[in-house]
Amino acid sequence: MKVFVYGSLCKGLENHHYLKDAKLLSEQAWLYGELFSGSSYYPLLVKNPHAKTFGELYEVDENTLNKLDRLEGYKKSAPDSLFLREKATVFVEDQSFESYTYFYPHKKNGAPVPHGNWKVARMLKQEKLKYFAFGSCMDQERFRDGKVDHLFTNALGCGKLDGYDLIFSHHKHDGGRADIIEKQGKRVEGIVYEISHEALHYLYKREGVYSNGYRPVIVEVELNDQIVSALSFTVVEKKTDLIPPLHYAREIHRGGSSYLSADYINSLEKRFMEDLPVKGFEKYLSEMK
Repeated sequence: MKVFVYGSLCKGLENHHYLKDAKLLSEQAWLYGELFSGSSYYPLLVKNPHAKTFGELYEVDENTLNKLDRLEGYKKSAPDSLFLREKATVFVEDQSFESYTYFYPHKKNGAPVPHGNWKVARMLKQEKLKYFAFGSCMDQERFRDGKVDHLFTNALGCGKLDGYDLIFSHHKHDGGRADIIEKQGKRVEGIVYEISHEALHYLYKREGVYSNGYRPVIVEVELNDQIVSALSFTVVEKKTDLIPPLHYAREIHRGGSSYLSADYINSLEKRFMEDLPVKGFEKYLSEMK
């Protein structure tokens, strides 16, 4: 059976150990519902067909489900049950699943959780944030042109994101823009920065978060032989792969060349010359040498 979790049961949070025997199906799943902060360390999920809540989807056995019921204070048919376990439709990219989740049936008294994502909300409370850049935000020239390079001086190194693939699913008038999508056996490399909230505001504008182009997510990346949680961005309305414009392909290649592995840079070059052939990219490479 499947369970959708959205709060303290998520990876890296207080009660994730309850899912140690469960199988992770997706860490970028979502359902219709609105998330509110509660009076304790966990959020409250309330039914709302016009809002989205993001979380993780697991396959669990009966024993694990019983443990979750006790943790969530769920008592079947009891009016004093803290949460109600009900079935809901959970979405993972272009698929949907029927899954159990825990709704809060009582009067809510907290504030809406930013972006409907508890892990993002938790990270946003930190003074300094780790940010995983995998597209044109690896390019310092773009930062200098925008006069924000002083906000991105603390590059911590190459981050490796396993279980994801790089695609170009955000369509603009001149071509595609980079995105990450869950895919087993794949890896995306990028640069991990330590940033301030001033830098985050710039990224929100640049990534179109305010206009619903991208949304913030938390991913776990390997950095200097350690796994760290980092903020990143993914496209809200994903479309098919679209060839990026030359200037954008250059920015990704130029920005990543000093940090990413040679194998990954080679795979990017192949992508821009063969899989998604960018006009003028081969000439750009020859001029670089």
